Amino acid sequence: MIKTAVSLSMILLATQGVAASSGNTALNTVNSFEKLFGVTKGKRRNHTKGFCFDATLVPNNAAIKQYSISPIFTGESQVIGRLSHKGGNNKAADSKPAEYGMGLSISSTGSTHLMSMNTLDFFPVSTPEAFAELMLAKTQGKSAVKAFKNKNTDLQRFKAHTSKKSKTLTPYEGSTYNSINSFYLVNDAGKETAIRWSFVPSKTQSIVLEPKQDFFYENMQHNLNSGEISWDMVVTIANKDDAIDNAAIQWTGEHKQIIAATLKVSSISTEQAGQCDTINYDPLVVSSGFKPSADPLLQARRDSYAITLGRRLTEKNAK
Repeated sequence: MIKTAVSLSMILLATQGVAASSGNTALNTVNSFEKLFGVTKGKRRNHTKGFCFDATLVPNNAAIKQYSISPIFTGESQVIGRLSHKGGNNKAADSKPAEYGMGLSISSTGSTHLMSMNTLDFFPVSTPEAFAELMLAKTQGKSAVKAFKNKNTDLQRFKAHTSKKSKTLTPYEGSTYNSINSFYLVNDAGKETAIRWSFVPSKTQSIVLEPKQDFFYENMQHNLNSGEISWDMVVTIANKDDAIDNAAIQWTGEHKQIIAATLKVSSISTEQAGQCDTINYDPLVVSSGFKPSADPLLQARRDSYAITLGRRLTEKNAK
């Protein structure tokens, strides 16, 4: 009874504010994901396949404090994380190179900071409407995607970039995860500094087991048993000419970077045994000392995540 009541309250909280988004863009996007990949009841519609991990986030460079008062930079934080495959296929093969995601729920001194990142270098399109149109085109087939690409310069740039990326199979623990969207750091004087960040493996992590359909969990456990698994949080400070509110444009050239903290994994667990399954990794939930940019994709991500959370919790309660 208590579990059901809590889940129902989470559904209500998840869906609050979604109706305020422009039109039905978020709803259309989620529906396209379901049509394209099918529905695995009780699971996320995107980044469906994955597992949980527990970790600590430890600050390691006091230089970041001149830019932000965030508690994640002042003391050790506890983290409930999730690693996943991009897309809605719950049976995605671990043995094939793919894009991956990392979600972090960071708890420190009474505050919660959520992050949702992936291995893309930048986003394929710049607006929620364009992404909804792209997902719809994918449900209609290759000719529809080609027609959309022909009129969308963002997607053309994205495809040209990704075609040159390495297709080497890399495990979750050996991958770099990017914020994609921009945020602002806010210091004690209220000064705002535009940033993006990446979680970069502190050391090389490799495929150590024979690749097969489902082996990433065992591979990460093997690497964890053999030594530390950690990522450095590399904060990149924007240059004056960088696009702040457009996730489809990559920041290039020299930038000031600060290794602000290190994420150290203590254990991994399945979603059934872990704590990450019901966490909605909403990128707009940030600690003091952070502020979202005006990138419209941030609100779109919040709306889509809320819709999918409501659906999967309803499915769980129906069992």
